[in-house]
Amino acid sequence: MSADTHLVTFQPSGTVIRCRSDQTIADAAEQQGVAIAIGCDNGVCEICRGEYLDGEFRFRNSLGEHLFNQDNQILCCVAHPQTDAEIFMSDVHPPYHKPEVSLACQISAVEALPGNVYRVELLAPAGKKADFWPGQYLLLNVQTKDGEKKLPYSIASAPGTLTGDDARRIELHIAAGSETSDQVIAFLKSASTVGITLPFGDCLVHPDFLDANKEPLLLVAAGTGFSQIKSLVEGILAVEPERELHIYWSNREADGFYLADLPIEWARQYSNLRYHPIIETQSEGWEGRAGWIYQVIHEDFTDLSHVRMFACGSPNMVYGTLDQLEPLGLTIDQMHSDVFAYAPRP
Repeated sequence: MSADTHLVTFQPSGTVIRCRSDQTIADAAEQQGVAIAIGCDNGVCEICRGEYLDGEFRFRNSLGEHLFNQDNQILCCVAHPQTDAEIFMSDVHPPYHKPEVSLACQISAVEALPGNVYRVELLAPAGKKADFWPGQYLLLNVQTKDGEKKLPYSIASAPGTLTGDDARRIELHIAAGSETSDQVIAFLKSASTVGITLPFGDCLVHPDFLDANKEPLLLVAAGTGFSQIKSLVEGILAVEPERELHIYWSNREADGFYLADLPIEWARQYSNLRYHPIIETQSEGWEGRAGWIYQVIHEDFTDLSHVRMFACGSPNMVYGTLDQLEPLGLTIDQMHSDVFAYAPRP
């Protein structure tokens, strides 16, 4: 009789592995590329201990059973899940996890683009690389009149380790016009180096994700949300250039497309990539589409149950797009956005 297979979820990272009932959690994690610290492999050292949250287990020795009954703790090297289970282990992460690092980066360029947006180019220190996944963001340590601040910015480039470009290079797109952003731009223009911490964010792609999810990808951005889309597209094209991609970039007015030629060039080079520039209200001379993002998508699709969407913009845009497209089959499980982490719905 074959053993049943159960899902074991590690919190707070949400990492999930599949584990047979005749297999220890530690063995299953190792097979699936999830690192769990192991010392003795029989529970004596307790290095693999986690806090029990849910599920049923059996243990291959009395030590594991005793610790579970007395302290509500799970020894992963001797625990066999008998149902789906949940364990709290703060140092367990998915295989694609990249640890946070702080770097002092050279500011190699601060370039004004149309629409009052600046393109900033940073270089990691010599001998280092900017290690992140497409779609992630960083914290920029800048001096303002209120002192040092750590401000989040989407990384607008894909990692050079994927694309073959300079692995030290990081690109940012910063919209000027607010008091804080103007101070950030002024600081970057005057300084030679700036501190960063990266990477952050779960709205990302990596080779295993692309291999496991073969659906068409819809990449939706408003304003400078395009910076995150740019990173995602560059990463996807580097790993899987034949993937079906639909890019929807919306701005209030035509001058908001601060890198207007770039997605047009993508669409010219890749027949599987379709680009849809959108402004909110039709205006004289505009040759693209007009309306809300969800309205334009609705014109192109009658069924969204078979796609994955990356949404980059304000909470109102992200949740509004989700709500309006749910009748077409789009669910929150198919949608990826950093909004879900920093502005969750009650």
